[in-house]
Amino acid sequence: MGIIEQFQQSLFFQWKAIGKWKAQSIWKSFFYLLCLVLLSSLILSFSSFSKTSKLDYEGLLTEMQPFNLSEQGLDYEGEPLIVPIPVFDVTITIGDVTQRASTDYVIALQQDGFKFGKNGLMSTNSTAYRDLPIWGSEQEYTNVDVLKLLQDNESQLKQLAFFYQYVKAFLQVLISVVFISIIAWVSLPFGRSASVSYRRLWMFGAYGMTLPLAIKTVLKLTGFFIPYFGMIYWFSIIIFVFLTVNAIKRSARI
Repeated sequence: MGIIEQFQQSLFFQWKAIGKWKAQSIWKSFFYLLCLVLLSSLILSFSSFSKTSKLDYEGLLTEMQPFNLSEQGLDYEGEPLIVPIPVFDVTITIGDVTQRASTDYVIALQQDGFKFGKNGLMSTNSTAYRDLPIWGSEQEYTNVDVLKLLQDNESQLKQLAFFYQYVKAFLQVLISVVFISIIAWVSLPFGRSASVSYRRLWMFGAYGMTLPLAIKTVLKLTGFFIPYFGMIYWFSIIIFVFLTVNAIKRSARI
């Protein structure tokens, strides 16, 4: 069976059809998973670079109310600000911002310190600005100082953004392989009842990731948020493996 047909059946969660597939090498399943994750990462990386390039950070720093950041704290009296940096999956908020960020992570700059955390799961404790390793000979930073830093380090920031995206894609592959391996191992006792080997269980997990990953990619592209989607993501793969093995068991009884 060709990889395109396998992709189509996986995308539509056709566990009964997938249960009839012949056993294939674990390397072929790994190659499919690798292509799937890298394709999603490529699409999201292109989107994040495109969104970032459309944002005018220099204009924002020039037009926003003056601020002064020192070891003692942040002095800013302007309106609350949301500054997304999609290429690093982070949003910087200044002031009392209630609007939800569209990135995975948030840095909240407050008067007496800053908070960093995953979007929707911010820490209640803040870190003092004096703990940041940015001072050295500098005693404070203003709009002009930050603007100059951006202009002087533009090429380095672009290189860092590309490196971040490469590392992010690598970690996505690694995490996927580890979790699929765990799911296949945990499912092994259930699989043995239907004479399903670990290799086939791994295959079911890899192909069962197609639909959840496609939904995750669309959600990130559109900025739509679903609470606890990470849990739903992996739980749906477990359900897919269970349904596929159960379909094999039922067909063996007929």
